[in-house]
Amino acid sequence: MLVRISVRNLIEFVMRSGDIDNRFRDNARMIEGIRAHQAIQKKYGDNYKSEYSLKNTTTIDDVEFRVEGRADGLLKDKDGYIIDEIKSTTRLLSEIDGSNKLHWAQAMCYAYFFALDNNLDKMSITLTYVSIEDYSTKIFREEFTFEYLKKFYFNLLYEYLNFSKILAKNKINRDESIKKLNFPYKDYRKGQRKMAVAVYTAILDSKKLFVDAPTGIGKTISTVFPSIKSMGEDLTDKIFYLTSKNTQAKEALKSIRILENQGLFIKALSITSKEKICLNDEVKCNPVDCPFAKGHFDRVNDALRDIIDNEKIMNFDTITSYAEKYRVCPFELELDISSYADFIICDYNYVFNPNTYLKRFFDEVIDRYVFLIDESHNLVERARDMYSFSFTDSRFTHLIDNLDDKKYKTIIKYLNQIADTFEVLYNKHGKRLYHAQESQIEDFDSKFIKLLKPLQKYLVEEREDENYDELLNLFFDINKFLKIGEYYTKGFYSVISYDEELDDKIFEIKCIDPSLVLTNTYKNAMSTVFFSATLSPMIYFTKTLGAEDSLKLRLDMPFDENNFELFNREISTRYRDRNNNVVHISEAINEFINSKKGNYFIFFPSYSYLEDVYEDYKTRFDDEIIVQDRFMNEKETNKFLKQFDKDSAKTAFVVLGGIFSEGVDLVGDRLIGSMIISVGMPGVSNERNLIKTHFDKMGLSGFDYSYTYPGLNKVYQAAGRVIRSDNDKGIIYLLDDRFNQYKYKNLYPKHWKNKGLKIVNETKDFKKEADKFWEGLIEKKEK
Repeated sequence: MLVRISVRNLIEFVMRSGDIDNRFRDNARMIEGIRAHQAIQKKYGDNYKSEYSLKNTTTIDDVEFRVEGRADGLLKDKDGYIIDEIKSTTRLLSEIDGSNKLHWAQAMCYAYFFALDNNLDKMSITLTYVSIEDYSTKIFREEFTFEYLKKFYFNLLYEYLNFSKILAKNKINRDESIKKLNFPYKDYRKGQRKMAVAVYTAILDSKKLFVDAPTGIGKTISTVFPSIKSMGEDLTDKIFYLTSKNTQAKEALKSIRILENQGLFIKALSITSKEKICLNDEVKCNPVDCPFAKGHFDRVNDALRDIIDNEKIMNFDTITSYAEKYRVCPFELELDISSYADFIICDYNYVFNPNTYLKRFFDEVIDRYVFLIDESHNLVERARDMYSFSFTDSRFTHLIDNLDDKKYKTIIKYLNQIADTFEVLYNKHGKRLYHAQESQIEDFDSKFIKLLKPLQKYLVEEREDENYDELLNLFFDINKFLKIGEYYTKGFYSVISYDEELDDKIFEIKCIDPSLVLTNTYKNAMSTVFFSATLSPMIYFTKTLGAEDSLKLRLDMPFDENNFELFNREISTRYRDRNNNVVHISEAINEFINSKKGNYFIFFPSYSYLEDVYEDYKTRFDDEIIVQDRFMNEKETNKFLKQFDKDSAKTAFVVLGGIFSEGVDLVGDRLIGSMIISVGMPGVSNERNLIKTHFDKMGLSGFDYSYTYPGLNKVYQAAGRVIRSDNDKGIIYLLDDRFNQYKYKNLYPKHWKNKGLKIVNETKDFKKEADKFWEGLIEKKEK
């Protein structure tokens, strides 16, 4: 029986105890800690090897342990070899006595591995504490015999043995069940087998794969099934199913349950965010404010053994029930479960976001991962947001004006320096409303780092202060900003801007092209599969997602193409023409929704234009119109959709690219037509123009990458609401003269090209063609 684990996870599992306490403590944070490590590693010269990889295989009671990790450093001196463990701190070095057992434990494992591999009878370990104030150090050095290190390491394994036997038994059951597992349906849908084979082949060959698969193929099971089959063939160790919405996570869980009913034995986890899964009245992760945090680490291993031994599919309900039973934090429990789960369903953030990714997997990659990226067209904008961050000048001047000069003297000093930097940079670049440059503006970094030090001291000592939460949030935001700055590469821009309406200066790191940082993240997986119903044009997505070397698969629509019709009315909806054409658009809508009794969505390019047309429409026509509110929560969204049933005749005015454009399944007669007004282009903005300039410089069509392609993708998403199943029938009505231009028609998905546009510029034309479509379906049904 094989068990693979990192040194870090082994130590944490066996030796952890006590409370969760996420209150600010005097330990080094994020970027400062990393920089302190790097500063020490550079001091040693050629005899010092940093981030030295080590591994060991040991068998106990028929369990084969494969344990690996990276030591901070390996140093050779005249007395032999030394494993160096570095800990950064804000504490006074004089207060540190080197007695922390956890700090020694990892280094002792690494020392044993190295001594065993090199036949050494002793090893030295240095525990180096480095002050992030000035990078001064305090070093503790101990020498250990090989036998002592071996005994320490074997004691860890014995402590882990019972749990590891559970893991090994689960793996045997998993692999045996996968070998017997068949596709859960009697027949494959059109294109489904082709997709499943392509996913399996990509994993087998350690490739990336793009799949443009129209609605109805069954994308989820077509990726889940072959990836799990690859696990049974020992091609992968862990699968991450990545989503941008909760509805997609539910679909992935549904597929796992279907396979479980076919005999699959697998440990699957769906990760819920901390805010949603917290059992406390408030999300305050400390032993004073949360009973689940107090003593969490004393109880969590029992909870972990129980749930891993007895549950297969672990979601919100399962995890919260075990968390209540053992009185542990449900969020921390699910993160621990993730280390032992085979199939993890989670948001994009847990893999791609530099501030929230799962460090336990991606700081030290020891397993073979597969990334399945659902609705991957969403990853472009999500990634841009993940790698962008901004500060306003007013955030700092507000604190300067409101903090007590004497009590916060040092903090105010550095806040003033930051405020001055805003003014200097704004003036330097000609007081322009928007200045962007490719090179990094580092003027703020040193000021932010200087501010962090007195902030740390304040946050440790002044927990009851009235300004505590505001300064704590500033501290974490500065660290997020600096973390993103570590990823700064081609495709990132530094922006200084001025908001006239708010009278505020803004400084931001803006990620315009995330392709390079995403490419580096894909390296954590042996294979990555991108799939969506709207990956057209594919060249745009492979470029912006940094996956041009991917295999590519385009699948045909699985449904009868005679079940839908594609109409186009050539009315200009360009911004300059919109007000002039409101009347014509109202008339076209009225013609459309009265052509046949049923449910319709009318998609508008913006809320403001929706409101303009609605005001005109309700004064001229009697039809009852449901209007999407600007802000709707999940409950309100569901209530809105429940109005559309198979017997109703409702029309909704909704926003293109909004909550009703994607992930809405109104099957059958719940939706028989969608009108899409405009080609969906994002509004003109400085950011969009910066994207345009960036791709122009690359020799590509910047306008298309910034405006055309994202706009069309929103159109395809909205159009995809109409035909959701074999029995769905309906009309997609495109209202804009550009839809009939060669440039746009050339970018249409295959089933649109096959269908062709029917131009209906006159009322009689639309009525005649719509009647012909619906009557043809009736005749076909009667035959």
